[in-house]
Amino acid sequence: MSKSRIQAILNAMLVTPRSVIEDGVVLIEDERIADCGPKQAVTIPEDAAVIDAAGRYVGPGFIDIHCHGGGGFWSWEEPYLFAMSHLRHGTTAILPTLVYNQSREDMLEGVRNILQVGSRPYSSAIAGIHMEGPFINPKYGAITSPIRPVEPDEYGELLALAGDRIKVWTLAPELPGQAEFADAASKYGITLSVGHSEADADTIFSFVRKGLQIGCHCTNATGTTPSPSRYGGTREVGVDEAVLVHDDLYAEVIPDAKGLHVRPLMCRLIHKTKGTDRVIIITDAIDEAGLPAGEGDMYEDVRFIEGVGLSGSRLTMDRAVRNMMRHTGAGIVDAFIMASLNPAKVLKLDSEMGSLEKGKLANLVIVSESIEVDRVLLRGETVR
Repeated sequence: MSKSRIQAILNAMLVTPRSVIEDGVVLIEDERIADCGPKQAVTIPEDAAVIDAAGRYVGPGFIDIHCHGGGGFWSWEEPYLFAMSHLRHGTTAILPTLVYNQSREDMLEGVRNILQVGSRPYSSAIAGIHMEGPFINPKYGAITSPIRPVEPDEYGELLALAGDRIKVWTLAPELPGQAEFADAASKYGITLSVGHSEADADTIFSFVRKGLQIGCHCTNATGTTPSPSRYGGTREVGVDEAVLVHDDLYAEVIPDAKGLHVRPLMCRLIHKTKGTDRVIIITDAIDEAGLPAGEGDMYEDVRFIEGVGLSGSRLTMDRAVRNMMRHTGAGIVDAFIMASLNPAKVLKLDSEMGSLEKGKLANLVIVSESIEVDRVLLRGETVR
């Protein structure tokens, strides 16, 4: 029997779901956290390999449940290279996310590509699949031509192919046939997300018992409040308001630096309304995420085409977390809850990841106070 590999992260500020522990230690045995806490409370074996955090923060790796691309790759074409590009930025679990404007054949091919990654080095960073569509409201898609009605044969084929490897499925609940689809998806434990939709509040709430837990990229392509209002000069309730008011729904947020996706004040409103425990930071990134910005590009983490407008996110999770802290004033504990623990909960993976706790996988990031990534560990292996 081979001897366990022991590592000790010393001189660390440990970010737990409750507080920051100063002068902390994380003890790693093979791929799991064997212990963590104040230096005086953790026994460090003599043969432990030491990692000096040098006063930096150690927290759980980021979990991105909504990401289409990165490193120059689309997630459904080169899922492994895509995941590795985000891993370098501290994302230790990611859902390659297919898009609503893919044809039926392209979606099936993309899912097969993801499933065929297999057990390559660090491939455990791929935590499942997010299907953003195709069953969304065509009024709220940037490219609408391949959007199609709910079709049992299509979702049946996808469910048979991927089953519970599909972790999140975004849909517009108001479409005919959607309730039956939600029932079929629930048999695989899939978390549903409302997005690209104009469903009313009662319809959205009725889907909660079918597995709806997420408001997809809140305030982006989420419809508008019904207009004209039933009563002149008053405001109706739209998708965003329904998500904000329901205690059991999480709100995804895309926090780019300049607030093009979500205005900084809107980030504050979402955070204040939902509370830290019901906000999930995402990137919703395209293939350009993580690549250097072009010379003279004034939009550092989005693609913005003059004359066209906002054309995608180039965020990585380290940038997204940094922006969210700046926009909302959230502290580092709250930031890690929104970027790690909450997404782990909706994926039903919080017993394995999402927080710095004994027994969980040693998926860790070492970062500065401003979320500059110094080191990334995946299952105890340093990858950066």
